[in-house]
Amino acid sequence: MNPIIDELKKNPDFDRFIRPIDESQDFRDATFFLRDDGSFIFAEGYYHQIEKPRQERKVLGGIFYIPLLPESSAPDYTIKELFGQKYENFTKEIMLSQPLERLFPLQLERFCKIDPFQKEVERPVYAPWKGLVPLTSLIGCCPHRNSLRAIMEKAGEDPDASNVKTIAEQTADLLGIDISQLGISGSLSLGNYIQPHDLDFVIYASAPEIKRIVRFMYSLTDRNDERKVYEFGKYWPIRFWDWAEGEKFMVCPFFSYLDPEEAPLRNFDCEDLGPAQVTARISDDTHNAVNPTVLGVEEVKLDGKDYPPITRLIIHQGAERGDWREGYRVSVTGRRVRVKTYRVENKERKPKEEFEAVLQRNLGDVKRLD
Repeated sequence: MNPIIDELKKNPDFDRFIRPIDESQDFRDATFFLRDDGSFIFAEGYYHQIEKPRQERKVLGGIFYIPLLPESSAPDYTIKELFGQKYENFTKEIMLSQPLERLFPLQLERFCKIDPFQKEVERPVYAPWKGLVPLTSLIGCCPHRNSLRAIMEKAGEDPDASNVKTIAEQTADLLGIDISQLGISGSLSLGNYIQPHDLDFVIYASAPEIKRIVRFMYSLTDRNDERKVYEFGKYWPIRFWDWAEGEKFMVCPFFSYLDPEEAPLRNFDCEDLGPAQVTARISDDTHNAVNPTVLGVEEVKLDGKDYPPITRLIIHQGAERGDWREGYRVSVTGRRVRVKTYRVENKERKPKEEFEAVLQRNLGDVKRLD
């Protein structure tokens, strides 16, 4: 065991936020996991090789926080204290210093330096820039709703926890949901909640309720410039500014299905059929605020010719959640893929659905035409 793990465990908050991994529930998007080298990874999407034996499984995502080395030249704004130890968030430096379309390639380049295993791993076509982390290297996780409860339970004795509790209750009321449907991601889920500037709330709901909430968020940001969020070189239509007790804060929502089986790509294979230039109209945005984003499309043209077999647009990353809406006409530079989805019964894969899709590979590869 890495010595830093022993230091982390000495912190009184460690057992409140770091929980044993419950594989019976499998893994959700936007969840942090602690690795045996002391780093924290961030899981992306819902498919993490659930059907494979534990020794062979890998979690899709990326290294996010790494222990700060004495010789590090990391900018101050990238440094966080987690469970009493100094950590570096190297993703933030890339996001603030590079064009957004360079984020994923540069992240992977850094992953490979930190973890040489990443140089050799075979990546699926839908995740060319992501890390694949062996499940056997993970020693704990930070479930969203447990982390928010752990903060709120200290509200009576800790002013910062009281502030988070007030904001969480206000946000739940604003969105018309029960407080039990809220969790937290980001550094707050790791116990760092001192004077938060933005709150990465994770909203647990059914797919139809997620669609309703997203529509409400659009109603806030479409018409009110004070609520609009511009960050990292882009506009985020489902992020919004709010105020509590005279203080301004940003809500950065993630969504998590109450029933993971509602995730369109809960368990799937993706066959690469080659490069594709596609134009289409978005016909169904039910899953547009969840990672992976899976959009129904119509009026599809492939390389300038009508091509109705493509019925979906897939975006397997979280930086464009909520960006693409029903009615938008879009151009996609990506890959044509054949997707086969499955359900798992008694640890065996059973066929569920098969369809063709156009797959976005990097930020900026989907553009609005209207």
